[in-house]
This record gives sequence, C-alpha cells and structure tokens, in this order.
Amino acid sequence: MSTTDQEPVLPLISRRRFLQGTALAGVGAFLAACSSGGATAVPGGPSVNPSSAAIPTLPPPTPTESVAPTPKVITGPLHWAQWPAYIDLTGTAATNLKYSPGSSPTLEQFKAKYKVDVDYEEKIEDNNTFYATIQPELVAGAPTGWDLIVITDWLAAKVITKGWAEQIDHTNVPNCVANLRDPLKGQVWDPNNDYHYPWQSGMTGMGYDKTSLASAKIAPPVSLADLWKIDPKKMSFLSESRDTFGLGLLKLGKSADPQQTTADDLQAVHDAIKPLVPGGLTFTGNEYLQNFAAKKTWAAMVWSGDLASSGSADQVFVFPTEGTMLWTDNMLIPKGAVNIYTAELMMNFVYDPAIAGQIANFVYYVSPVKGADVVVKSLNASAPLAPALFDLLFPPADVIAKQHNFQFLSDALETTLNNLYLDLAGG
Repeated sequence: MSTTDQEPVLPLISRRRFLQGTALAGVGAFLAACSSGGATAVPGGPSVNPSSAAIPTLPPPTPTESVAPTPKVITGPLHWAQWPAYIDLTGTAATNLKYSPGSSPTLEQFKAKYKVDVDYEEKIEDNNTFYATIQPELVAGAPTGWDLIVITDWLAAKVITKGWAEQIDHTNVPNCVANLRDPLKGQVWDPNNDYHYPWQSGMTGMGYDKTSLASAKIAPPVSLADLWKIDPKKMSFLSESRDTFGLGLLKLGKSADPQQTTADDLQAVHDAIKPLVPGGLTFTGNEYLQNFAAKKTWAAMVWSGDLASSGSADQVFVFPTEGTMLWTDNMLIPKGAVNIYTAELMMNFVYDPAIAGQIANFVYYVSPVKGADVVVKSLNASAPLAPALFDLLFPPADVIAKQHNFQFLSDALETTLNNLYLDLAGG
C-alpha cells in the first residue's frame, strides 16, 4: 500500500535512522533481508550505493601485524555513549524517552548475566558534535573515556580507517558473526567487521504535530516543498548536515547521489534554506523530541523511529514524496578503551535475536540481526503492529524505490558542505 495514499506515517515511537546499503550489496537486498515477506527492490529504483572512490578504505595489514587476544576478564563499569531513546525503556523513562539507571530491560539483563555495571549515557545528539568531544584524544592516542560508541556509517568509516578503533576478537562475539544480516557485510571500510557491528538502521524524513498544524489551519506536509511553507519559527532542520542537505537536494529536484552532487548543488540548497534562518529556523539533533512535546516545534526533518516512540498520537512521521535519506549507526570500541572484553560481550549480547527483537520493538528502527523480525512479531502477536508502524521496520516497495544514500562525500565536498552548514547554523 502506498504510504502517500493515506495519513502520513504515524504516532511517534523512538529514536533515530535507517540503512546505508553496502558498497558491495544494494539497499534493496538489505531491505529484502529485513522483510519477512522477502520483498525485492523495485526495478529501476535510485542507486543508493556510492562509488567506492568516495568511501574510506581500510588499508591491508602489514605481514608482521598481529593482534593480541583480548584478556577474557570482565571489567567495568562499561562506559557506553549512545543516542537518546535508542534502547528499550520502561516506565517513566519510556514515557519521557530519557534513559535513567534501571530503566532498560536489556541493560539490566546484561548486568545480571555478567555481574558488571553499565554506565550508559545518552551523550550523542549528532555525529559532528560528539566527534569533536573525542577527536583530540583519538589524535593524541589517549583514551576517550568510552568503551563503546554508536556512530553513523560515514563517521565510523573515518574513525576505523584512521586506526582509532580497537580490533574486535571474533571469538568473543559469536552471535555477531552468526547473526549479522548478509547485506550489511563487506563494507569496504571494514570488510571483515573487524572493527564495527551495526546497531540499527533508519531513514530521514519529515515529522509534524497534528494538533498544532490543525490549530494554525495548516495542511499536513506531504512533500519537502510543503515543509518549506511552514512558519520557520515552528520548524527545525537537522544538525546532521548530510541529512539536511540531502533532503534539500531532493526538494530542489536534484540528485542525492554524492557522485553526482557538485559544490554548486550544495550552494543551491544553502540558498534555499538561508531565507528561513532569519525567520527562526533552528537546527537540532534529537532535541526535536522535547521541542515537539512542548509544542515549540510544529514540523521538522526527523529520523524515522523517533516520533513513533514519543507515545503521542499528535506526532506523525512522513515519508516525503521526493524520498528519504538512508543510514546505519554502528557500534565501535574506540582506541584506548579500558573495558574492551566487556564491550565485546555487550556487542554479542545485543546480537542475540531475542534481545535484538526486544530492542527493535521499542526503538522502531531496522535491526541488523537475523531473526529479530520473528521476535518482534511474537512480541506483538496479541495486537499486531499497525501498518504505519510496520512500515518503519519493513518499508514498502514505494518507499524503498525513493531511498537515497548521501553518506560518503569527497573531502572537497565535505569541506564545502561543512562551511555552508556553518553559515546557516552558526558556530
């Protein structure tokens, strides 16, 4: 069923974003793997696999290089930097979409099994801001203070190819080795998953508050062009510049394939957004969840699972008619981490399909774990998911056909993008 023929997709349910088809396996294949129905990609759909020329590649190891096995001693606490509302929550934490100690069944189960504490902190609102907090230590070869971080594919590729991630001992993560979905394997920046495992995948589209727009007699946005018409004081775009500019390219009718994008295209997006800034347009990460809840924001660029997790029927996610952006967030152990083995145990734990399904059932992003879909269905057996929610986990063919990857840019384009974004957002 076309999502554009009905009320846009959904009352809000969790956190952040959706799939970066690998350089060696297409996004259609990934989504087919995610779909219990075995759906295939739409023929003639947009290419979402960027040329490997734009993607950092991991240099081959020297013949003398060897990796010492990680001592199998559980130490802690495990220091984990994560995005907001990106793990299963219960009680008040679930209502407020804000983690507090003891509120995540997954973390409590891990702590009980391994008798180790977890310092889980929602420290990441966008990749660039978080990267700025750890880059000096990474460059200096000093510990970052984190044992496990979750970052989006373009930044994961950068950190790994610069040698700033600890190598994973595959004997410590048998669930990851066995259960990672095949289309997410073979990334050119880490072909053997020696340094990363995907956490969740998602899409970037639009969200709006039904009550606020109805009170202002504004029609709900269906296209990105509609979004531009809403009062900028009541609207936000994303501080993830790749998402904001990627959707901006689609709004202008331009290709969002990084291999076709030019500096002039990025300038055109900047020029289309610039008039909104004096009117009050803001750029946010996951803070838009609080702004929606407070009715400060009426419409925004958002990540696919977030609004579903808010618990409010007022907030709705929309697949724009022009298309959506794709991405994957990944677990890495930053260089110099103190509790490496414990981090590996956590990776392995969340790749148990029962745990992965438990997480996916709350966050409403696409799980990279084989078998998680079966668990999600079983958890909702007595009350099957509404089609709009199910579309977030298993997107329909018409959505798949309009997905775009704007992750991997050349150095020159990335510099241009950063400068143009800074001119819009300041800082």
